[in-house]
Amino acid sequence: MIWQLDLLLLTLLFACAVVAVTVRSMIATVAVLAAFSLFVALLFAGMGAPDVAFVEAVLGSAFVGVLLLVAVLVTGDRAAGRDRRAVLIAGPLVLVFAGLLLFASVDLPDRGDPTAPGHQGVARSYTERSLIDSETPNVVTAVLADYRSMDTLGETLVVFTAALSVTLVLHVRRRSDRPIREEEST
Repeated sequence: MIWQLDLLLLTLLFACAVVAVTVRSMIATVAVLAAFSLFVALLFAGMGAPDVAFVEAVLGSAFVGVLLLVAVLVTGDRAAGRDRRAVLIAGPLVLVFAGLLLFASVDLPDRGDPTAPGHQGVARSYTERSLIDSETPNVVTAVLADYRSMDTLGETLVVFTAALSVTLVLHVRRRSDRPIREEEST
């Protein structure tokens, strides 16, 4: 990807992040977060991962955007008052964390570098050794269950946590809709 386009997208991502945490309207926050997700999808597309870009655009922008919009419409548009002390504590912590991330990114290989460790024959090794290492004739199963099992476990945990969160939100919502019976109020 052209570095100027990368810089433009990163600037837009940063601007979206700042606007999302400073705007008072929750509907505007949802719109800005949907735009943020679209910019991330453009970054993925520029990195040569159109499938990941498509999933990010559909799930991150459209589905989550609609879900958040419905949540805002159900709960109300105005954000709760912010505690100034929390902002004064969180601001420097965010800056320190951002500095640590930038410091750690100095040692990362250049994006698209064919000599990077990730491009040094891992896929070839997986296909050549999957039957020997895992005794599984299916290469996909060998990669997901043996070589990348911790990634698969992490992804499963994320999906489970999301499903549990939705279930809890719906359960609490359903409970608050029930009228209070006479014997419960006394």
